Amino acid sequence: MQENITFQSDGLALSGVFHAPDERAEKLPAFVIMHGFGGHKDGPAQRWSTAQFPEWGYACLNFDFRGCGASEGPRGVVVPAEEIADCKAAIDYLASRPEVDANRIALLGTSYGAVVAACTAAEDDRAKAVIAQGGWGDSHRFLGDLHSSPEEAKKFADMIADGRAKLAAGEEAPRAHRFDIVPIPEPLRANIDERSTFDFSVKTAIETLDFCPQDHVAKVAPRPLMIIHAASDIVVRPSGSMDLFAHAGENAELYIMAGVDHFMFGENDPRVINLVKDWIDKYFPAD
Repeated sequence: MQENITFQSDGLALSGVFHAPDERAEKLPAFVIMHGFGGHKDGPAQRWSTAQFPEWGYACLNFDFRGCGASEGPRGVVVPAEEIADCKAAIDYLASRPEVDANRIALLGTSYGAVVAACTAAEDDRAKAVIAQGGWGDSHRFLGDLHSSPEEAKKFADMIADGRAKLAAGEEAPRAHRFDIVPIPEPLRANIDERSTFDFSVKTAIETLDFCPQDHVAKVAPRPLMIIHAASDIVVRPSGSMDLFAHAGENAELYIMAGVDHFMFGENDPRVINLVKDWIDKYFPAD
């Protein structure tokens, strides 16, 4: 079964979809599923809420972060602390559902959502397990890798400097295309449809650059943390998840997968599905 829902975060109505197995126990474990940068709830990771997790006995909530998809909020303003607040509100909503065991809620995030998942769990011990796919630990390294040539590095640094100056003067930050902040190679752009956000405030780049996920991830322990990354990822380099893992505490596991790309959670690769299934059977079983 699935149900279109809304819930509140900082006074904003966020749009989501609640999924549950058709045949279910009285109280279900559940996952909050989070999209990546400027994405939406029907993006590549949706298959986990419509197929795998309900089949395995889990309820799921996938939702649009504020300013994304069908949710309220200023368009193109992505602030890590605000997305963490949205994730906490999603936990609140799941915990309120009569079908859900409020003491057994886990988080799954892809790309930007992976960072939000890990950092939310660092602040909120209601998250009992975390799956972080395609994230990063050091934002300066992550964005530096994306803007690595001298010309690209200067263009990005000038954009950041101009944005900081405008904000310091009490003005609005300039706008930028999503690919000027997080470039996506042409062959992978099919994963980003017209419902995704393409016009961003440069405040997004500033807030992302100033936020360092690896400073927070150790606080997830001793709860289990699965970090998974594509070996050939050219959107977020594998070093991003390696940095995150290097700063994580006990019960963190890192998997680097060949033969998949940055949007692996939208693929139907049985190796990825079986790996996640084995991990949750060990650390967050449905029974």
